[in-house]
Order: sequence, then structure tokens, then C-alpha cells
Amino acid sequence: MHKKKNFYNDFKINIDENYFLKILKKSDVSEKYVSWLNDYEVTKFTEQKYYKHDFKSVLNFVQEKYISEKEFLFGIYFNNQHIGNIKLGPIKWEHKSAEISFFIGEKIFWGKGIAKKCIKKIIDFGVEELSLRKINAGYYQTNFASNKVLKKCGFKVEGIRKSDLIFENKRIDLILVGYIPNNN
Repeated sequence: MHKKKNFYNDFKINIDENYFLKILKKSDVSEKYVSWLNDYEVTKFTEQKYYKHDFKSVLNFVQEKYISEKEFLFGIYFNNQHIGNIKLGPIKWEHKSAEISFFIGEKIFWGKGIAKKCIKKIIDFGVEELSLRKINAGYYQTNFASNKVLKKCGFKVEGIRKSDLIFENKRIDLILVGYIPNNN
């Protein structure tokens, strides 16, 4: 069974000539990163919108994920500029399954296909390096961008939690999706 400690702390995944993912450390936390988490447009489809984030809380979160045996928190970088995050975990090592979540904090990078490239690389990492056989995600029914990108990455709808969430004063569904590699 693979464990997170098998990966060195400066682990990077190259996406293309301009983009890469790297495990976030406390030294990667910036005021800009904190501001994304307090920006409703960035977090409106996440549970993070319910929290007030400050530098210390984000440092603690990043450190918690950094030392976790069950979660990989990667920063998404464009030419060494941190533009968002993608997380794999929690990982259920005993079931070879994990959750995935992501956001692009820098709005000028929205709609450019970056999330799709990052998700595909995280899937490859999870399947090839960690021997995962199932990756799960969930999204608000009104989050059309996540619906589109997860579908393009091979995720299939596995369930709908009817009227599970409140979004902008309306009850909406939580869509549950999963990815199962072909070699399962």
C-alpha cells in the first residue's frame, strides 16, 4: 500500500510547458491565496463560502494537509504563479478510493481548460502512483463549469442528493460523480 510519506515534500507534477502542480507548504500561503477564499465568486460553489478565512487559518489548513497521510493538497501554478488548488483526498487506502476537489482562484484563468488538464493529471497520479481504483467528486447542480469539466475527464453521475443544499436562497441538488479507471 502506498503512503503519502513515499513522496518527497517538493513533489511536482508537470501539466505542460507553462503549468505545474506542487504540494503546498506553509511558505506557499500568500495574502492573494487568502483573498480567493474570501471571494464569493471563487467560493460560491464550495462550503468555504461559509467561513471567514485569515492568514493563520489558511496556514493551519495547508500544514494540516501537508502532514496528512490521507490528503495531497497541490497548488496549481502558471509560470511559478499560484493560481488555484486541487486536492486529492481524503484517501481511503483500504478501499483504494479518494475524493477530488479543485478551484481556480485567479479569475483571468477561468474558462481556459486548466482545471481539465489538472484533473486529468491528478487522476493519472492517483491511479498510476497511488494505485487508486476509484475517484469521487461532488458538485452543486448549478455549477455548470464543474459538471462540464468532470464529464470531460471521464466522471459519471452516480447519484443525486435531492434538495441537499441551499444555494442563493434556493434548495438545489448535490450531484455525486465518480471515475473508475479502465484497468479496474
